[in-house]
Amino acid sequence: MDGEANNTGQEKNRPPSPLKTWGQNKSVRLQDFDYHEHAPYHVIVRCRPGAAPFGRTVMATMAAEALTTLLGELNAHLGAFCLMPDHLHVLLSPDQSGRSVGEIIGRYKGITTKRSWFLGWEGRLWQAPFYDHIVRRSESIVDVARYIYENPDRRGLSSEYPYRWVDAQVCARSQGHRGG
Repeated sequence: MDGEANNTGQEKNRPPSPLKTWGQNKSVRLQDFDYHEHAPYHVIVRCRPGAAPFGRTVMATMAAEALTTLLGELNAHLGAFCLMPDHLHVLLSPDQSGRSVGEIIGRYKGITTKRSWFLGWEGRLWQAPFYDHIVRRSESIVDVARYIYENPDRRGLSSEYPYRWVDAQVCARSQGHRGG
């Protein structure tokens, strides 16, 4: 896992990524902020503990297609996603969907859970909670998209990993962006 010490302990002293706040004890929520705002959110949804259903091609394909289809139907903007064997990273904006991020993710989890049962999965697919982080003005949406897209690389998966995508408009913003 990224951020964990390797066998030599070299990464133990590396500062945590400012884009990785899952597991932190303090709240990263902005006070007095309306989380129904049509802004970009980095969302992480984890599978039930000990499960890695998206290591199976048929499950990963189903979940990726369900995400793109649902967000299209809801008129929510998909900026980037990466479906890992045991969790999902997604950069989305509710835009004109009229729904909150929680409603969108809840619907996605319900759709994929029901479809997974037809593919032979038993029981819960997802953990109940999920992590969401609104991309603040001081943060680079390009950096967030890059963090999501490069997740398989950090985990040592193939550079040809098929279950990730970034919107071309997000990539275009990197023109002249410091650091690449």
